[in-house]
Amino acid sequence: MPGDRKDPSQAVRRIGRVVTAGRIGLSVAAAAVAVLGLVLVPNGGTAAVSQHGYQHAGMTMAAGTWIPVDQAKWNAQLAAFRAMTPRPVPPNPNRNAEFNATCAYSHSAPDDPIVFPGQPGASHLHSFIGNDGTGARTTFEDLMRFTASSCQPLQDHSAYWVPTLFEHEQPVQPKQVVVYYGSLLNDKSKTVPMPQGLRMIVGDAARQVPTPVGAVNQFYCAGGPLEGKSRSRDGNWPVCDGGTLHFTMRFPDCWDGRNLDSPDHKSHVAWGQGGQCTEQFPVPIPAVTFSISYPTSGSVDGFRLASGMASSMHGDGFFAWDEDALGHRVKDCVVQVVQCNTAGGY
Repeated sequence: MPGDRKDPSQAVRRIGRVVTAGRIGLSVAAAAVAVLGLVLVPNGGTAAVSQHGYQHAGMTMAAGTWIPVDQAKWNAQLAAFRAMTPRPVPPNPNRNAEFNATCAYSHSAPDDPIVFPGQPGASHLHSFIGNDGTGARTTFEDLMRFTASSCQPLQDHSAYWVPTLFEHEQPVQPKQVVVYYGSLLNDKSKTVPMPQGLRMIVGDAARQVPTPVGAVNQFYCAGGPLEGKSRSRDGNWPVCDGGTLHFTMRFPDCWDGRNLDSPDHKSHVAWGQGGQCTEQFPVPIPAVTFSISYPTSGSVDGFRLASGMASSMHGDGFFAWDEDALGHRVKDCVVQVVQCNTAGGY
């Protein structure tokens, strides 16, 4: 089962075990990973939004808009969640508050339905995971209609994407992406499902700085030395010895309770402070983590991202679940602090 992992707030994280779930049958080599410097967290940086726009992969983009949540629908979703009866917890459970979607690569396109909605071809190339129908014009309603997905469980209709990785100018697509939903907050019992149609971005496509050994938010090796047996010629990428290239990124876990998106696609959510959500972002939602495995060990030639240097790694999430399936996973697994598998079982 994937998810054999300590919370990213702890000193180390374990990645491993063989995953077999429908169309997924992939193995990630076990590794102890120091979270500081290897998990994409708040210090990854972001550009400020002005009346003129913001920077995205070197381009000044017209600022987006606030997308308010439909309060009637959100209240109904929340009421249905509150009314759910949690499943009994088995004896001696693994007390790790999480569930997951286990995914493979779906497709590629120069599209971004969050940053460039309705503008096919306007983005750098992205590798999409999850909903197979995702494109520039995709809406939440589309995600709920499109049932084909590269993720298990199929009740997860969400779309996830990252900039495409290139090695020797050939695309290297993720071999596996495990999308963990958990909680890093002190009181996990207050966690509620994210609202349907929530959009979030983590990382900064415009960030173009070196990522030498010890840098924050760098690619790492699962198997062999974490930072590689050596480095690429430019020093920005690990060369893995007996392992493969990985990246881990974590999304904010506190929501403002009012908006599904914001002009910079970040200002409506925030990371908890001191294990709690703040007054400005009072709603605790699952902490989403991408654990991405690439089928390459690298070389002295290194890699590049469609968005540029390794430091520009970023991830997008456009969340759409079967409401009952998401609600029960949050209540059974996160609220009760029990580790669940991809199927939502114990």
